Amino acid sequence: MTELKIEYISPDELTPYANNTRKHNPEDIEGIKKSILECGGFIDPIGICGERNLIVEGHGRQIES
Repeated sequence: MTELKIEYISPDELTPYANNTRKHNPEDIEGIKKSILECGGFIDPIGICGERNLIVEGHGRQIES
């Protein structure tokens, strides 16, 4: 089993999963942004995997650089 850990990395180091089936529209992104701001910060980490930091969960929370 892989050890889970929280690591802070630059958004520039994230690689979106090209075959992600969930496409976020602008309203979705605004809702996510509002939720993050209302909760006082980013409390749900983006799930990544591997050396390329492939996003496996949390594409809508990815910050565009």
